[in-house]
Amino acid sequence: MRFSYAESMIDPSFYLPLAKAVEEAGYDNFVVPDSIAYPRESDATYPYNPDGTREFLEDKPFLEPFSLIPALGAVTERIRFTTFVVKLPIRHPVLIAKQAGSVAVLTNDRFVFGVGTSPWPEDYALTDVPW
Repeated sequence: MRFSYAESMIDPSFYLPLAKAVEEAGYDNFVVPDSIAYPRESDATYPYNPDGTREFLEDKPFLEPFSLIPALGAVTERIRFTTFVVKLPIRHPVLIAKQAGSVAVLTNDRFVFGVGTSPWPEDYALTDVPW
């Protein structure tokens, strides 16, 4: 059986020691989320809390995974890193291929590329992609 650890929106200074601790605790994978933006107001209801609001996101950093994962990989040796999930339709395919390939190299092939679509109309609007 394999176990993954997922974390997001923490104090950025916690990420590197946390990655080390996750590896030492025997986890197999560290899951890193992706989002372009979390606007305060949205046409879509946030489905991951009872009232659908996004107030819990206020003043929380949401680091970009292609920058964060190589840093985590530099302080670990064994665990893999998975994006959950890169919103593929709102990103340029050539750029995302280059980013994913670079992260795989920098982590000694410990990168798992999790992709999906974005449920947020704002992500599409911000990137000039039709919803």
